[in-house]
Amino acid sequence: MDAIPEFHSISRSYVAIHPNPKGIVQFIGSFVFGSFPIHYYKSLFQDLFQKGYTIFVYKFPLNPLGFDHWKIAISLLEEQFRLRLAVIQKIIQDGQTPKEELEKYLNNSNYYWLGHSLGCKYIALLEILSNAHSERDFVLKHCLGTSFNKVESDIISASFTINQAVEEIENLVERKIEYQNNFIINQPSLLLAPEISNTAGVENPFLNLFVFPNGSQTRCMITQSKKLFNLTAIISFKSDCIAKDDVSFFIEQLHLRKCPLLHFELEGWHLEPLATENSNLVDYVDKVLETLRKRLLEGCKAEVPLSS
Repeated sequence: MDAIPEFHSISRSYVAIHPNPKGIVQFIGSFVFGSFPIHYYKSLFQDLFQKGYTIFVYKFPLNPLGFDHWKIAISLLEEQFRLRLAVIQKIIQDGQTPKEELEKYLNNSNYYWLGHSLGCKYIALLEILSNAHSERDFVLKHCLGTSFNKVESDIISASFTINQAVEEIENLVERKIEYQNNFIINQPSLLLAPEISNTAGVENPFLNLFVFPNGSQTRCMITQSKKLFNLTAIISFKSDCIAKDDVSFFIEQLHLRKCPLLHFELEGWHLEPLATENSNLVDYVDKVLETLRKRLLEGCKAEVPLSS
């Protein structure tokens, strides 16, 4: 019988701990559907669990006035470390997990990001913040202007929260762990039907007054982050009119990075990841994540074991 993930509510998220994980998938979904992820993405999570992943599920904030996407993105990183700490505590308390399994949760590169639709924007923002400090500041100032100061204070606050969590983890395992405070550096990302602007790429001047960063600012920062997005891949869908322009933008940008473009276009539409039968999609997700992992360890020559 196929294993069914048992989700535990931890902090503001959900966690399903695999008994022998080959990695940890961190998922953030679309607007509305991502606010109730355990219900709407149930099939996707079950298939991912059966592939061997522990799953961290972040809830998309169901707040119509939540236009500060920077705060939301940075809060995801803080939440990641809360969940890491909670899972490591549980494993140690249970006392039944081999030491090598515990090590998987301590290694930053065992964590993958998987986003759908607007959830992908938050992952892209975390990637932008993974620039070296001087380059990050240049990109933010160039694309955000004076609004850069708003982000800087959030970065400082997040760094404090994360360093506290790292210290607690080190106390639990009774040793220092390797950690670089560079946001999601060395964590591969797979974007499903990524959306970073408004529907079908239509910019709404009224919304742009409130959304921070808006679509134009986000595209500027991605374009300027020339050394990043080397561990990013795209899965798009042939009948998707909502994310079409943003998918094209990402494909264009990833073509300019040092690693060959890793993109698959599958049958379906924008909400395909919500389907009750996801085995074909998850086969691609699994193989793409494996390829990104190989790129991290071996460089850009790692081959993709699937064809579209």
